Amino acid sequence: MKTGHIIIDVQSYMTGISLIESDRLKEYHVEFRETNNLTGNIYKGYVVNVLKGLQSAFVNFGNVRNGFLSAHETLGHKTLMDDSGVMPDRLSAEENTFVMVQATKEEIGNKGARLTTNITLPGRYVVFLPNLDFVGVSAKITDELLREKLTKALEKVKPRGGGFIARTACVEAKKSEILSEVKQLAGLWEQIKENYDRAEGISQIYSDGDFIFRTVRDMLGADIETVYINDRAEHANLIRQLKDHRSKYHDKVKLYAQPKDICEEFGILDEVDRLLKRRVDLKSGVSLIFDHTEALTAVDVNTARFTAGDNHEETVFQANLEAAVEIARQIRLRNIGGIIVVDFIDMEDAAHREAVLEALRVETLYDRTKTRIVGMTPLGLVEITRKKVGRELGTILLDTCPYCHGEAQAYSVYYTARKIKRDLKSLFLSGYTTGILTLSEELADSLLSGGYLSEDVKTVFKDKRIYLVPDKTCGRSYYRLKGSQETVVSVPQNAKLLY
Repeated sequence: MKTGHIIIDVQSYMTGISLIESDRLKEYHVEFRETNNLTGNIYKGYVVNVLKGLQSAFVNFGNVRNGFLSAHETLGHKTLMDDSGVMPDRLSAEENTFVMVQATKEEIGNKGARLTTNITLPGRYVVFLPNLDFVGVSAKITDELLREKLTKALEKVKPRGGGFIARTACVEAKKSEILSEVKQLAGLWEQIKENYDRAEGISQIYSDGDFIFRTVRDMLGADIETVYINDRAEHANLIRQLKDHRSKYHDKVKLYAQPKDICEEFGILDEVDRLLKRRVDLKSGVSLIFDHTEALTAVDVNTARFTAGDNHEETVFQANLEAAVEIARQIRLRNIGGIIVVDFIDMEDAAHREAVLEALRVETLYDRTKTRIVGMTPLGLVEITRKKVGRELGTILLDTCPYCHGEAQAYSVYYTARKIKRDLKSLFLSGYTTGILTLSEELADSLLSGGYLSEDVKTVFKDKRIYLVPDKTCGRSYYRLKGSQETVVSVPQNAKLLY
């Protein structure tokens, strides 16, 4: 079992949650305070348009854009369609009427959120399917005896027309804990139905918990040693929510109150910087190149500085094994979804090709998002499919570069502000009393107008002086930081004192 830690970094404008396993960053999730995340929320929506030819409908659920509801997300089971595969007339009869929907995917570009009427309510041990008569067990539970026991237990308690899916955490759970959660989720569903009936128009009737609790709930288990969080109020709130949901791991949550920045302590932002790059270098000299297209993500295992030993086939095999493990980690960290095609270095030995595939399969078992390794072609191409859950990390932390018309990307102001705070804390812990930040005019204006460090200036940096020195030669997200121990320092006339 891989042991790990969860690191929760709470800022006034963003929250980052990291999963560290065996001293390596394996997951990184971030949410900005102004972001209105939809996935998992349940709404009373209004069907505004049905497109029979596309077997879909558009639903107004209170967002700026209408949500998209396809036929297979409308029906409890696809077999309810007629023999020609056409959506039944009952959906068209529901046009201009209200419907309960749940968001399954966020808005992307000009595309509205994806919706479903097949509601799911996730808990720590089970997922409740109130409208689907089905009992299943996570594919990651491989013990056949345990699978049979879980199936029988859930068959006995499932409501008429509803069902459950046993999650991987059931491996470490007592039967009483699972049944307690089943009862809790059933009560939650009754409350959601009441909210729907009481709602007079389009409205949100259920939220899938706040970002911190929702993420920790799915990560936390016996393999997690400690959950560190650097905010006192959120620390108390998380413990309360875990207790409310009868989690036996609430005592693992610890307040991080050290002077050193939590991201500096665990080396998180340096690792995230590497995640945002197109190229990843491995110890063997091999590099991984990630390229994104509209249809898929391509990963090239590049020989780069790699030099084969006396046995070329064996050396290539070992390099591909190393690449396979890192590719699985990178896909999980970057939250890449959809179709992924990997071009490994050519191998002649069929046993070696199968061993590389197996290394991929084993490593993806630790990924909480459903991932499937399809196979390898004679050319060494491997197709991977991974369920799209949320946004890819790069689309959150990177903005389109305004100077090259979208051909490149730069760090977002949110992420840059977080890095600046980390560096300022390290600077002042070294004994300096004044920090001088040289940065682009755009970044300086954004820091001031957005108030990204305003709370820190009143608390963490209250006895320090921080100057912003705009420089037209600096790139959009570039900055330099130097310190001084002098109370009065010489700065350019255009320098601005931070707050």
